[in-house]
Order: sequence, then C-alpha cells, then structure tokens
Amino acid sequence: MSILLQITLVLVIALLIVPLSKRLRLPSVLGYLLTGIILSPSLLHLIQTPEVMSSFMQVSLMALMFWIGLQLRPQRIVQINPSLWMMAALQVLISTLIFTLMAWVFLQQSLLASIVIGLAGSLSALTLVIQHLNHQEQFATSYGQQAYSILLIHALLAILVIAAIPLFAGIRSTEHGVAYFAALIATLSGLFLCNRYLMQPLYRWIAKSGSHELHAIVAIAVTLGLLVLMNTLGLNLFLGALFAGILLADSDFRPAVESTIRPFQGVLIGLAFISLGMSLHLADLLDFPGMILGGTFALILVKFAISLALARYHQNSWRNSTLLAASLAQGGEFALLALVIAVSDQIITANLLSPLLWMVSFSLLLTPAFYWLLHSQILPRLDRHNHLAATFETDSNPQAHTPILLIGFGRFGQIIARILLQQQHAFSVMDSNLPATELLAQYDIPFYQADATEPEALIQTGIATAQQVIVAIDDIEDSMLIVRHLRLNYPETCLWIRARDRHHVHLLQDLGVKHIWRETYLSALELSQALLNQLNPDLENSQQQIQNFREQDEKLLNSQYHLDPDEHPNYENQRSSLAELEHLFAQDQRHKAQKQATQQQQDTNGAGIDTLRDELS
Repeated sequence: MSILLQITLVLVIALLIVPLSKRLRLPSVLGYLLTGIILSPSLLHLIQTPEVMSSFMQVSLMALMFWIGLQLRPQRIVQINPSLWMMAALQVLISTLIFTLMAWVFLQQSLLASIVIGLAGSLSALTLVIQHLNHQEQFATSYGQQAYSILLIHALLAILVIAAIPLFAGIRSTEHGVAYFAALIATLSGLFLCNRYLMQPLYRWIAKSGSHELHAIVAIAVTLGLLVLMNTLGLNLFLGALFAGILLADSDFRPAVESTIRPFQGVLIGLAFISLGMSLHLADLLDFPGMILGGTFALILVKFAISLALARYHQNSWRNSTLLAASLAQGGEFALLALVIAVSDQIITANLLSPLLWMVSFSLLLTPAFYWLLHSQILPRLDRHNHLAATFETDSNPQAHTPILLIGFGRFGQIIARILLQQQHAFSVMDSNLPATELLAQYDIPFYQADATEPEALIQTGIATAQQVIVAIDDIEDSMLIVRHLRLNYPETCLWIRARDRHHVHLLQDLGVKHIWRETYLSALELSQALLNQLNPDLENSQQQIQNFREQDEKLLNSQYHLDPDEHPNYENQRSSLAELEHLFAQDQRHKAQKQATQQQQDTNGAGIDTLRDELS
C-alpha cells in the first residue's frame, strides 16, 4: 500500500470518528485518539511501514509543541497568581514522588526510569482540558481559568523535563553536561534578543509593505530555522518547535500567525493524538489488564486527591476545588512526549512504552466521564442534602433569601453594601474571591462565596425570588455572562449593573439593561464640579455646566449605540481608549461650537426685535 493511500485512509477514518465524538459532546482530541487506536497495528494496521509511523509521530508532536508554544505568551504567564504557581509546583512535585515510588515498587523499574515515569505522569493535558471546558461552557469560570493557568505552568515545567531526560540517559557526548546546559541557556537568551532586535523590526517592515502572506512565511522560516539550530547544537527538536511557538507568541507576528494556523489548529492537535493511539498495542492490554487499569485509576485518583487538597488549602470552595481537581486528573501530551524521548534515549525499555501509553490514553478517555459524574451527579446531590458547601460558604440559613442580591464585593460593591446596611435594607452578598463570611455574619448579612457565572450557584442564593440584583464586578466577560443569564432566565428581575466603559454600556444595552452605571463617571463629574466651583465663584453656573455636559454625553452615548457598523466602520477603532477619547473631544468641540452659534443667533434675533420695537415706538 502506497504512503499516500495510507495517509488518505487515516484522514477518512478521522472524518468519521471526530464528528461522532463532537455529537456526543466530547472533546475532539478523544475522537482523534480513538482514530489512532482503530488504526493501530492491533486493529486495522493501515500504516504498515515503521519508518512512516515514526516520522508521523515526530512531525505531529512537533506541530503540537509549536501550538503549545503559541499559548505561552510572557504577558499571560506573568499575570498568573503566585498562589497558582505554588499550587502547580507542589502538585507536580508530590505527584512525581508518588508515581516514582509506584513505578519503582510495582513496575520493578530502575530509579532513573521511575523518576522519568513519575515526571511524565505528573503533567496534565493542556489541549484536552481546554476543549472540554469550552464544550461544557465552563472555561470562563473561576476554576476554569485556574485550571488553564496551572496547565500553562505545566507546559513551562515540561520544558525542563524534556531538557533533563537526555541528561538522565548519561550519554557521553558534547551535547550533554555543561555544554548541554550552556547551549540551552544560550538558545533561550538568543530568542529574546532575536525577538527584540530582529523580529519586531521585521514585522514593522512587513506591515508597511502590505504583504500579509509574508507572515506565514516568516512563521515557517522561524520554525525551520530553530529546528536547524537545535539539531546543530544537539538539542531536542521538540524543544525547538516549542521555542519557535514561544518566540512568535512574544512578537507582533502572533495575531497574524494565529489567524493563519487557526483553520489547521484542529489538525495540528489531532495528528499528535492519532499518533498516540497508533502507538498502542492491543496485545499489551490483553496481557497486562490489571497493571494498565490499576495504573490508570491510580493516575487519576492520586492527581485528583493532590489537586483537591491544594485547592482547598488555597481557600477555594469545595465545588470549585473538586471540579478543578477533576480537570487536572489525567496524563497528557507532555507525558506522551516525555515517554517517547525516554524510550529513544534507552532510559525506558520499548516494551514498557505501550502499557504506559495505555494508562495515559485511558485517563484521557475517562476525564469527561469523571468530570460529568462530579459536576452533574455527585455535587448537585451533595448540595441538596447540605453534605458539602459546594457553591457557598455561609453560617446563615440558606433558605432566608433576601430581596436584594449584591454580586461583587470589591471597592464598588462595598460602598453599595455600606449604604444598604445603613438604611437597613435586607440584602445578601455573592463573591468568588473575597472570603468575607465572618465579617458579614456579624451583621446578619448572608454571604455566598461562589462564582456567579455558574447557574447552580445563583440558584442557591435565591435568585428566583430576588427583586433587585446588583452586578458590581469589574470583569467585563464575567459581567456579560451573568447579565445574559439573568436576562434570559429571570426577565422580571430588576438589574443594576456596573459598567467599565462606554463599550461595556453598549453591550449591556444590547441585552435590554436599563440601569447602568459607569464605574468612574459620577465621581469624575463630582470632582470636576468641585474644581469649577473653586475656579468660578458662580456656583449655579458651575452646576449648570456639569449638567449640560452630562446631558450632552448621554446623547452622544446613545447616538454611538445606534450607529450602523456598516455605515460607520471607524467606530470599531474608537474602542481603544486614545482613539475614543479623540472622537469624544471632537464631538465636545462640535457641540460647543453649535451651542455658541445658537446663542449668537438668539442674541442677533433679540437685537433685531429690540431695534424693530424702537422703530415702532
């Protein structure tokens, strides 16, 4: 069978299996994994040439590493909370120690091979978790964002694991030892220098030329150049693909590169999981079912227990901690990569690779079912029976619902809470980050420490009977998720929404929200009026000027909302702060000029009437 026919059959089977997995609301990577299992030598055995299978795996893994590198933007990394760094590091460390001990005792491996197996098992699946949380519409939740941040840290730690495995092999060559570390550090340093002094000027030059197709050529050239450099230095080619993605992620090429590869993103990820499935041997599953199934459940349960304990230690709610732990309780692409490198460097014997990959594969396949079991079956029942404070933490009676619900207890929400308390209005507070249970309990204010983007959490607060809901959070995305859910499911509830900027106001107006407050607008007006009072002794005039500005700004805000994007395409550009400010300044000057012209016309008309009156008299 020709190579072209083999590749064609691989793609045809993927076209049959992957849509089926999506219909079942499963991540597409599981469909690709099942495709690989069907194509494995134990079943259809369509790829009959070992060299072709080996090349297929290497190319697909390098493509996957390149995509992962694009996710590792330095701006995104530095914004990760330090507590998540500590949590991810402890999770990897503790998991590595436990899995190393288990490999040493139960698999009868050497200490070196056991350490590599432990490191591989401690790293979770980035691609699967992202797709699964997106399919479940949970990616924007607090535990979804925490899981994503932890997985990015896992990706960074995977670089160290991949770089360290050749050193563990003890190969006496120039690419290892001190020279190996020197080459690795020099490559990393060179990436940042190359980005600053070569990539950025090159991007500006291409942008001025208008040749947008050159962006893809640059991405390919950078990737191939790094692979050549890594090969010349004797470093791992998978690291070269990962570094290429990181380099482009830190440059102005990133948006262009992401838009270019977006249509092929699923293929890049899918090929790696197809190669994982094709590496599995059905005979190993039949010969060692106890070892494989026991290792799978140990992998899931150990990582779940460790992640759950660490999440609770960092004061996450029971529900968020449980779902976060379920999202991280599996092996992943980093385990596949580490094990393949370990086998090629002869740290792990080749006959052990397939059983270990079966454990990783089963953990991937069981993750959606495990998450569904916790999210849809176990946690809701525990909530109903009050066995677990999953969606809220409060000492007050959960049935004592209040007519006012305040969502968000930051600087904005705290002022509202003080006024409501002073006026003796019954209200409850909901916030996912600030643990204010003891403080509010002193004043008999129910507090729900939960994520308001989760419908189950809102139900626990008595949202169905709430008359007034105040959304005082500052995150636009979370605010829109909450308001959209409330408008759709509780249309009779009166909403009072804090808005970040004018664009946020327009998004809320699209949902039919009437009571919208821009967070810094009124305080800025009050400061301006106090300043005008100081500069102008006529207080009534100052108040009138502020009132005129407020009325004119409201008209301008409404006129912007009703603009047709097709007729006013430039309005999209005005959403950046400086461009929008320039537009507002121009509109203010135009309004001032129109007002002065109107006043002059009135003065002229008044003078004409006075003249006519004098002539008649």
